[in-house]
Amino acid sequence: MSKFYKKYNGIFRLRNLLTLSLIGGVLITVIFLPLYSDLSQKKLMTVFLYNALLTIFLSLVNGFISNNVNISWLEQPLKRFFVSLFLTIIGTVMVALFVRGIIGNLLFNVPVLVLLKTLDTEYYYNVIMITLVISTFLHGRAFLFELRRSIEKSEALKRAHLSSQYESLKNQVNPHFLFNSLNVLTALVHKDADLSEKFIRQLANVYRYVLEVNDQELVSLEKEKEALLAYIFLLKIRFGDNIIVELDIEDTENQLIPPLALQMLVENAVKHNIVSKEQPLRIKLVLQANDQIFITNNLQKKEQQANHLGIGLENIKKRYQKFIDKEVIIKESEKSFEVLLPIIKLSPATL
Repeated sequence: MSKFYKKYNGIFRLRNLLTLSLIGGVLITVIFLPLYSDLSQKKLMTVFLYNALLTIFLSLVNGFISNNVNISWLEQPLKRFFVSLFLTIIGTVMVALFVRGIIGNLLFNVPVLVLLKTLDTEYYYNVIMITLVISTFLHGRAFLFELRRSIEKSEALKRAHLSSQYESLKNQVNPHFLFNSLNVLTALVHKDADLSEKFIRQLANVYRYVLEVNDQELVSLEKEKEALLAYIFLLKIRFGDNIIVELDIEDTENQLIPPLALQMLVENAVKHNIVSKEQPLRIKLVLQANDQIFITNNLQKKEQQANHLGIGLENIKKRYQKFIDKEVIIKESEKSFEVLLPIIKLSPATL
């Protein structure tokens, strides 16, 4: 279907343009028919041709302006209105002069300079009235399309955010996570009471953070780091030296990030890779000077998980789209899996 559309899209647009010019020529000629009542049939046809050409060129110019002014109707409506109005007026005058010169010179062999000297106020008034109708339609159409795209994008981001929240909550509250945590705690209780107490506090911190950020779109990097440290503590108690996590994230002031983004990446690394004494899992998180967080782990996929990657990462990428133009970069090789998360810098009031 897409190939068919691409192949015949130009034909459809040309057909629509010719239809528009025909309708415009008829309507304008009929509207101003009293002004042409004393004209011969030949001259009336000339007037119709002129109006048709005027309509088609005005449509082309206004369509070009509508599609190429890179100012958002939603974010800067007044600026977009005045810029479009200015360009429309300039384009209208140029089209009016061009079409008048073409018609007069080709059909009546009248020099262009002579035609320009005979222009009057009524001519410009008629052309501007035609332009207002065409421009209102085209710019109104552009506004509605942009509004629809904005709504669709907003809904997609909401769905991605809710899906990400659900995935994070599911990963933390699911029976497997709780079962593993309670097993570790059961073993600790009889060996080290102080460590058991710390384990309980850190487990509570992880759950508390998940619930606190459940309805937030951005959190400070410092807050995310604190929650990640609690989660890493639980992993270290569970896996011991079989998991090695290097966390080099300093100077986190005024740095923002989607909540649970770092924790989700660490979760994915643990979930999809073998963690054992023979094959220890190494995870590294570094805040780089170019306002990016580099996350990497050695790749040693579990066979049953090899084809189930990417859902959480896709959620993270969609959540970033609302706040920043930079993309989340994902690289996978035979030996490692790498992610680059951009840092978002906004005012604290954004939180």
